[in-house]
Amino acid sequence: MPDQTARIRAAIGRLLSEKTGVAAISMRESIDELVARTGEALTEDSVQDLLLEMAEVRGMMVVLDV
Repeated sequence: MPDQTARIRAAIGRLLSEKTGVAAISMRESIDELVARTGEALTEDSVQDLLLEMAEVRGMMVVLDV
């Protein structure tokens, strides 16, 4: 599980860095992109928490459109 979490964190980091300067991102679109990038079977709850945490650090807002 730690390896999967590290891969997911890295994918979220890349996704957020590509969206630098964007004030808000879509939760649904972001999760869909992460699934496509990682090919992992992701549980939405764990990904949502990581995405919210990492986006907050970067000053981004996540629109909860799940």
